[in-house]
Amino acid sequence: MSLKNAVLFSVLTAVCCQIQIPISSQDLNPIFGDFNPGLTNFSLPGLNLGEEPKLSDVAGSLCLTKIKGLYNGLTTFNQESIAFFDAAGKPGPGLTQGNLLMMGGYDMCLSIKNATAGYYNFCYVGAPGKLFGYPMRIDWTGCLPVECRNGSNTDVEKWISSFIPFGQLVLEPGTMNCETDVELGTGAILGYVYLGIVAFLVVLGTLWYTCHPVIKSIITSEPPEDRQVLVDCEENNEIIPDTPQEGKSAGKPSQTQSVAQPEQQTESLLSRFWKCFALQRSFGTLTSTTTKPGQVLCLNGIRVLSINWVVLGHTYLNYMGLLGDKMYLGTLLNRRNSPIIINANPSVDSFFALSGFLVAYLLLKQLAKSGGPRKMGVAKWVAYYLHRYLRLTAPYLMVVLLEGFLYRQWVTGPLTFAMDGPDKACQNYWWANVLYINNLVPWKATEVCVGQTWYLSNDMQFYLIAPFFVMLLFWKPLAGIFTSVAVILSSTVATAIITYHYRLGPASAADLNDDNFWLVYNKPWIRIKAYLVGILGGWIYWKYGQTLQDRVNKMPEWRKVLVAGPIWAATCAMQWAVVFGLYDDIKNARLENKQPGEADSISYSSLARIAWSTALTAQILLCQSGLGGFINSILSWNGWLVLARLTYSVYLLHLGLMRVLAVIIRHPFYFNPDFELGVKYLGILMMSYLAAIILYVCVEQPLAFLEALTYRR
Repeated sequence: MSLKNAVLFSVLTAVCCQIQIPISSQDLNPIFGDFNPGLTNFSLPGLNLGEEPKLSDVAGSLCLTKIKGLYNGLTTFNQESIAFFDAAGKPGPGLTQGNLLMMGGYDMCLSIKNATAGYYNFCYVGAPGKLFGYPMRIDWTGCLPVECRNGSNTDVEKWISSFIPFGQLVLEPGTMNCETDVELGTGAILGYVYLGIVAFLVVLGTLWYTCHPVIKSIITSEPPEDRQVLVDCEENNEIIPDTPQEGKSAGKPSQTQSVAQPEQQTESLLSRFWKCFALQRSFGTLTSTTTKPGQVLCLNGIRVLSINWVVLGHTYLNYMGLLGDKMYLGTLLNRRNSPIIINANPSVDSFFALSGFLVAYLLLKQLAKSGGPRKMGVAKWVAYYLHRYLRLTAPYLMVVLLEGFLYRQWVTGPLTFAMDGPDKACQNYWWANVLYINNLVPWKATEVCVGQTWYLSNDMQFYLIAPFFVMLLFWKPLAGIFTSVAVILSSTVATAIITYHYRLGPASAADLNDDNFWLVYNKPWIRIKAYLVGILGGWIYWKYGQTLQDRVNKMPEWRKVLVAGPIWAATCAMQWAVVFGLYDDIKNARLENKQPGEADSISYSSLARIAWSTALTAQILLCQSGLGGFINSILSWNGWLVLARLTYSVYLLHLGLMRVLAVIIRHPFYFNPDFELGVKYLGILMMSYLAAIILYVCVEQPLAFLEALTYRR
């Protein structure tokens, strides 16, 4: 028997066993000749679609008629029939382990569609049902005739129930989505225009940066200018961009500045404009590990570790629905270390605390330098807000256009219908993202445009009101502390009331109520606690940081250990309690479907964010005062600088990349053995950083150069 016939026999055997066609060895003689595969005459029940549909009925009846015709075609070994049933989703191994994702052959369905001039569609059907009497949800994908697309879901579910072996599957009404042609809408056109503008500027800027010095040297007979001007590779960490850089005296230029001055005096504005978009400059800034006095270096390590933790939590959450071994989740949840993955929410509070710390510290430095808020002038306050909006919005808008409009144009796969929801949300609410209010609009965030950016809206809203708290701390420290603490306590009480009233769980990981996200998780009056704790920490560092450093430097090593040891132990214990304190509640909610008790829910939801941000802020102060020891050495490693610059772009891009990978997958995921989850996580993390490099050097950093050029003028 030839290899082709052997493969065909394998396919036909699998198909016949799935749909239960009566077949005998004589039926195979036309193909296999004298070969006897051992199928001596046997008979199985045929495809059971009930009574013959009436062609006068609605389109759904045409669907069943077409499928029954394909079924009959199997007895004559019709290639279209064989391909159709082979492309249909079937139960795979591991039904008892929760593998209820029956994925059909997407690529085979496309070949049938192309061969039959579009008479088939690849579709998804999701419906609750019972298999062997046990309630469960069935997710099925496969080829369907076009007659089924406009028909009743009931007809398709009836066909699936008959197609699945054992005759023990009963489906209830569910949902059906079929692939559709994506139209080139306004959003996609704007996305292409934005990409085109960015590409044009980057290409021309890079060429100008490369060729202009050579052409100039030929014309003037002078050697090309030195490209090692360090000012191109320096990062402006000031909160208002037109102030001198940290560690540089306004009256005494550094060596770097003195080198750059002749070029700045003679070079035209047009030339400097194009150089803002040069890849060489952006890569130089990205890869620079030069530090300046006064920088809070430990924040770089914290930022990188926190974003990596965010990606880990999202990897777990986004692929749960595509698991072929759902029972393995029980094994995972029974492990004491499982909250590291499942309860990654504190990683977001880390960013709120870091943001508040930096805003307070840098703004207080600027206020002291200017002589107070009134002497800063209107221009600097305008720069304070405009700087933040422009720097965040340029890469943010790119991601909104990618996720909301362009990915759907580019990506094809078995589950691409799942991208229709974000598409629709971006079409309806893109303006809420641009205004940084998408944590409030739509109020009940069932569909959010670029879902993870609720954080950016909160952070921008906190940034807008931060000067009020910072100026109080600058003018009247006691009044500033009292006001900040009062707002923190008010937020705590509001969290407790909402949690009690709506019977919410302590956190989304341990809550059976799906409303937790839009009632608590993404609302500014709940999340402001961590930000204000960071502001207070930034004020403490600005006010007493140098004094603490001087005192610590005079201490012997044993006294440093004696002072720092208990504080480190206490703060680490607080963080451990926040992460692992939900272990029992998570396990009960996810495995036993039990909502945590009211006392646990109210106390944790109200206090956990304060505890985490307070502990983290205290640890930052320990590191900056000289009591960080080896922990500070790790977090302040210069190598973190490169990755820290990419954390914003990683945050914007990683979830969209996960969704793209999820919708194009041809088979279920598996997290067992454990390294499967690790491989998936590390792959997504690496892809996110690589994509972040592109966004950083093409959009984020060129805008920073352009902004610096504008303010310099």
